[in-house]
Amino acid sequence: MKEFWRVLSLAWAIRGLAFWYFFLVLVGVAINAGFPIIYKFLFDFLEKQLREGAAVFSWRSFYIIFAVYILLSILKIIVDQLSNYYGDKWWLKSRNKLALRVFKHLESLSISFFEKEPTGKIIERTSQGISDVQMVLSNVMVHIVPQFIFILVAMYILFQVNTYFGLIIVIGVPIFVFISLRYAKKLNRYQDKVRDASERKTSIYVETISNIKTVKSFTTEKRQLALLRKFLERHMFWLLLRTRKMVILNMIRRTITDISQVTMLGLGAYWTVTGRMTIGTLVMAWQYIIRSYEPLWSLTWRYDEILKDMRSVRRVFHLLDTEPEIKDLKGAAALEKVQGAIEFKNIEFKYKNRKVIKNLSLAVPKGKVVAIVGKSGVGKSTVIKLLLRFYDPQRGEVLIDGRDIKEVTQDSLRKNIGVVLQDTAIFNDTIYNNIAYAKEKTTVAEVTKAAKVANIHNFIKALPKGYETIAGERGIKLSGGEQQRINIARAVLKNPPILVLDEATSHLDSENEQLIQDALWKLIEGKTSIIIAHRLSTIMRADLIVVFDKGKISEMGTHDELVNKKGIYNKLFEIQSGGYLK
Repeated sequence: MKEFWRVLSLAWAIRGLAFWYFFLVLVGVAINAGFPIIYKFLFDFLEKQLREGAAVFSWRSFYIIFAVYILLSILKIIVDQLSNYYGDKWWLKSRNKLALRVFKHLESLSISFFEKEPTGKIIERTSQGISDVQMVLSNVMVHIVPQFIFILVAMYILFQVNTYFGLIIVIGVPIFVFISLRYAKKLNRYQDKVRDASERKTSIYVETISNIKTVKSFTTEKRQLALLRKFLERHMFWLLLRTRKMVILNMIRRTITDISQVTMLGLGAYWTVTGRMTIGTLVMAWQYIIRSYEPLWSLTWRYDEILKDMRSVRRVFHLLDTEPEIKDLKGAAALEKVQGAIEFKNIEFKYKNRKVIKNLSLAVPKGKVVAIVGKSGVGKSTVIKLLLRFYDPQRGEVLIDGRDIKEVTQDSLRKNIGVVLQDTAIFNDTIYNNIAYAKEKTTVAEVTKAAKVANIHNFIKALPKGYETIAGERGIKLSGGEQQRINIARAVLKNPPILVLDEATSHLDSENEQLIQDALWKLIEGKTSIIIAHRLSTIMRADLIVVFDKGKISEMGTHDELVNKKGIYNKLFEIQSGGYLK
């Protein structure tokens, strides 16, 4: 219920559209309530004419009734279309408002959230939930509120006509609603199962398509298909179970409405025959009964739909209520005029109760290049995540120019750090826009210069569409080396005082590695840089090489110094060089 009021609060924030919509709804209800009254006048008129004969037929009365009916019909069409327009505009704006809020909140969440939650699950949950907000508002505002108001008006008029008619609806409605609500909780549980299976199958779709090269390489198409089939069958099982329960519920509800209508028709026919009411009054009452029970059926069915849709909406609000683990401190200032000196001071960091970094102290002087090497899982990439403040250490400080990065805004911190990662982020856009992504306002000359520094300009110019070539989703139209050089061009364009290179050449062939190494060292020149690499050929020119082992520093020095120490670094060097690296 809490989430339902949040949906209404979201919609009510757009007050102008809300006012016009409800005004039109009230006008529409008044018009609909007027039709049965016209039928009463028409049938009473006809009954009177049958008694008095055609010789005294009152054409004037007939024309008035007919004209009023036509006028109401035209007004109904106009009002219905206007209310539909204002209604659609109202909840579409509400949906877009929520979509922007959700997107902004997702951007604010910490990296840990995205590492825990599958991408397919996030996409399914947000897209379905946002879409269902529109469905909830549509069901409530179009199919429930106007009809509920009409039922109240109809009840009042029926009580004025005949107390028994009013009592039949007053008794029938609560029973109908009570039974519907009793079934609603069970139906919701089944709907949860349906949603869970739907999220899982969507996740399989996304993961398979995103990793299609791996799937094809390992010939696991049948395995992925079997996995998808399993969750499709699970989705169908829970959906059919829910449908069976709905069939039983609808049979009970139909019985209640039929008993009410037959009872009213029987009493009305008896009172008409015995002269206790006119045919016009019976027709009017019957019209109010039909027009009341029809929306009453719709009300409960729509309520079922709202409950079903609210399951998705609730998950969206749960996402909005998820707090980022990393937040700017109150009063955090912008990081400006950065020189580039970095210091990790007595850092301790645990991840899922596993100590990843143990008492790390490391200084990176302004403009110097420090490389971090070591086996997989020893905490190298974690150092980068701490520098970017994707995580906070449990103990110690990360300083830039002597200032704790917790004291500055995350936005200003990351604007001063350029990142080139092993997994390149290429968007389904032009190559030009992919490079220009690094800088909000840039020029063709700047993008071209960055591409030249990254050794990618000649390749781009050789393409039929040059810089306007679409890179494809996740850069699928480009090779790994081409993607990485675009990533480097992006960092060149950003031109930050601090650079982070995390396994930037790990999956490249020798030719591409040489091209990228040349581009990287052009990029690094004059900047404070931290390089993480398995390939030692990438970092031999670094001012300082730090060897990580079991979450702490085991060796430090230049390439020559570490080779002469005959320690961990020398063993790695001998394995990789085979006598060829010098």
